[in-house]
Amino acid sequence: MPEPMDKPQFDALIARHGIPLTEAEREGIRAVSGHILAMADRVRTPRAAGAEMAVTFAPKAATP
Repeated sequence: MPEPMDKPQFDALIARHGIPLTEAEREGIRAVSGHILAMADRVRTPRAAGAEMAVTFAPKAATP
């Protein structure tokens, strides 16, 4: 399980972006911040074209 950001680092990040949060919201988001950072790392990983889903579409012919 990913560790959440430490409180001073998280507070600095929120303050830098000027996001108004209650203390409960702040702690809730900080609690899942480790998962958010892990997801961001996975999303930013370059992938080969073969990793993308192949989507094929064959439209039906129009009938008069």
